Amino acid sequence: MTLNQVINRIKALSLGHKQVRSFYQGLVTDFLADKTTKYPAVFLQDNGGKISLSGHATTLNYRLFLMDLVHVSEDSKQNEQDVQSDMVSIAMDLLAQMNNGAYSDWIVSADNNLQLVVENDNDMHAGCIVDISIRIMYQQNICQIPTDITNYIPTDESMKFLYDSEYMATGNEGVMLNIPEIVGKKILLITRGSAVIYKVSYSPSSAEFTWNDTTITLGTATNMNERFLILYRNY
Repeated sequence: MTLNQVINRIKALSLGHKQVRSFYQGLVTDFLADKTTKYPAVFLQDNGGKISLSGHATTLNYRLFLMDLVHVSEDSKQNEQDVQSDMVSIAMDLLAQMNNGAYSDWIVSADNNLQLVVENDNDMHAGCIVDISIRIMYQQNICQIPTDITNYIPTDESMKFLYDSEYMATGNEGVMLNIPEIVGKKILLITRGSAVIYKVSYSPSSAEFTWNDTTITLGTATNMNERFLILYRNY
């Protein structure tokens, strides 16, 4: 299961609830400031996560905001509490659906912190925040990884076909490196100083490069005595 699939499933379950009118993902400040939001609404905020190699699992952490408008014309405190009560009920419904045994491709956290909130930035909102974790399993099958590295056993024989070239920049190259010994070679890795830079097809950023079998094009110009290490092999 992928990150997109996790988010899309949470979105589908949220919008499938008959009391929820809209779903958002992104910055909570943008969500609350948006005058076009239809309430009650569910907002999903990313809260990091972790990848466990030993457990063959990725854990994605989220904050789930469930908010509605509060009528403040009269007895606003009671209206605020009613809204919070409704939002907590919706949160319980959504968590129950997420934990449905039919979804065997993820595991939802059993204990989820709950916080009641009231916001007064523009209109008066009330509701709750629930911290949830989604655990997705993976097989760690390196045979399915799209990579040029296929031999994971560095024997003396295999290392004969890998080469490295060190280049010290003069600072006059601009963004283009022309190194005769690597022309026509398969570049596997480039480090710039102490950092790895990554190959792209076009318009490289400061942490990227392009390679047309003749010229390395960088995202930013070289500096004097800047060290480049290129790992390559013959095609």
